[in-house]
Amino acid sequence: MSVAEVVGDLQFFPFARSSMALDAPPAFLDMLPVAIYACDADGRILWFNNRAVEIWGRAPPIGDAAERFCGSYRLYCDGQRTPRHETPMAAVLRTGDPVRSVEAEVERPDGSRAWIMVHIEPIKDDSGRVIGAINCFHDNTPVHESATQRLATIVETSDDAIISKNLDGIIQTWNKGAERIFGYRAEEVIGQPVTILMPPERFDEEPGILARLRRGERIDHYETVRRRKDGTLVDISLTVSPVRDNSGRIIGASKIARDISAQTRAEAALRDSERHLQDLLAAIPAAIYTTDADGTITYYNEAAVELAGRRPTIGSDKWCVTWKLYWPDGTPLPHDQCPMALALKEGRPIRGKEAVAERPDGTRIPFIPFPTPLYDSSGKLIGAINMLVDVSERKQAETQQRVLLLELNHRVKNNMQMLQSLLYTATRQTQNPEARKVLEDAASRIAAMAAAQRVLYSTTDATRFSAGEFLEAVCQSAQQTFAPNVKVVWQADPAELSNDVAMPLALILNELLTNAVKYGCRARGENAIRVELTKADGEGGFVLSVEDDGPGFDLQAVKAQSSGLRLVQLLARQLHGEFDAISKPRSRCSVRFR
Repeated sequence: MSVAEVVGDLQFFPFARSSMALDAPPAFLDMLPVAIYACDADGRILWFNNRAVEIWGRAPPIGDAAERFCGSYRLYCDGQRTPRHETPMAAVLRTGDPVRSVEAEVERPDGSRAWIMVHIEPIKDDSGRVIGAINCFHDNTPVHESATQRLATIVETSDDAIISKNLDGIIQTWNKGAERIFGYRAEEVIGQPVTILMPPERFDEEPGILARLRRGERIDHYETVRRRKDGTLVDISLTVSPVRDNSGRIIGASKIARDISAQTRAEAALRDSERHLQDLLAAIPAAIYTTDADGTITYYNEAAVELAGRRPTIGSDKWCVTWKLYWPDGTPLPHDQCPMALALKEGRPIRGKEAVAERPDGTRIPFIPFPTPLYDSSGKLIGAINMLVDVSERKQAETQQRVLLLELNHRVKNNMQMLQSLLYTATRQTQNPEARKVLEDAASRIAAMAAAQRVLYSTTDATRFSAGEFLEAVCQSAQQTFAPNVKVVWQADPAELSNDVAMPLALILNELLTNAVKYGCRARGENAIRVELTKADGEGGFVLSVEDDGPGFDLQAVKAQSSGLRLVQLLARQLHGEFDAISKPRSRCSVRFR
């Protein structure tokens, strides 16, 4: 039995303009991986599928005039609670214009929340009068929370002041970097005009900045003077960018202020009746198509044509409506290996994949597919349905976040380099041997921290880093300070570590390498220092070890004289770990941590 026999002789239909699309839906809709519901012209809910109930956390009464436009308990757009008559569905019914890719937040009756991506299409009669609308939305919480967490991590760990304000110049958000630079706590300045940070003679700057923001202009590296809480002035480099809502409207500004008066600071996303099903699928504002059990396309909607940039040939084209396919890394993806083909061959829904469609005109669209096999009443595979969700806007947002990450990395790196330069200069100028030793140790530790920082900012994960990349960066940094006859070799198990351990571990490794050179290397001949970062057997932790061919040292005797070893023990306790040193058969220092 084919899909066509179940849903009728499927052919292409343009977006529905018939009231049939607003009738009671077929059971087929409950198989879709997205939430769908319909409203009449007055906003009364006509029907919804099971996925909508899952996201809303409730099943709203059908046709209840008190619950018009939306089935959620509460809805938030642009961070503000949105009355029912101002929801995207109300706007579509009022204007007759569709809504595409608008993000909103749903609050459930139990207080939990979910981010959704909304697509709404108006339904019109033959005269063009709006008689209802269909809303197709999907849970966007993982994408939103991942982006939010990454940006929040960047903002909160930045040494730069990152501030947002509205178009009236009122401060909305305030990070720790702003608190360090200006001296105000967040609760003291949020809700206050940004001019609180300006000396009186600079008040005239703000109207010009706000005017440029309203025109959508970005202000790059504008050097000016601001005032701290204690009244002292601070020279800053200011970058101001307009902030837009989902519709592109400018609603405020983000500001990055860098203290340029002191360069010593560091770190800174179907089945009821033939005609009824066709009208419904055509009205859904997402690319949808079906195939038979062999992968031959049997139906597609207008949104699929828009995404693919072409009209597939029903009964001939196979697997996908697109012209060409690629994996996200640009590798060609044969149609017979695409997620839809995999779903049919393995008889299971495919989730968590991304691909890129190339149109005949050469443009490329990143998308997420949701292929789902279809079965008849006997359990026989009869075909599949696929929905392609355009994620272009999410990709653009990720690109913007990467740009911000690179900019912050550049600033932190410059601060590190300036601090190292100051320490090296001070080392050369001082005549005091003890002071020179302290300065050299400080410079070495800053270099280790800078190497770790480069690894943290090079990863796409906001919370973890590669053990191998980390070990290589810190060892290479230390190697540059050693004599030519000292060679450092390193090896790490394939693993990822939490960002929280990066700086303590970098300092520990630097101290152990320094001690290995001091106590285990000869002035003449070749010397080798071996470094390993391995997983601890059966304990879920890790072991960092530094080994040399020297005679070793008495830990109890040396640690009383070595501030470096005392620092290692302190940092090991910070990692909830243990430090140990042995001298036979080789001199070996190790830190076991979780």
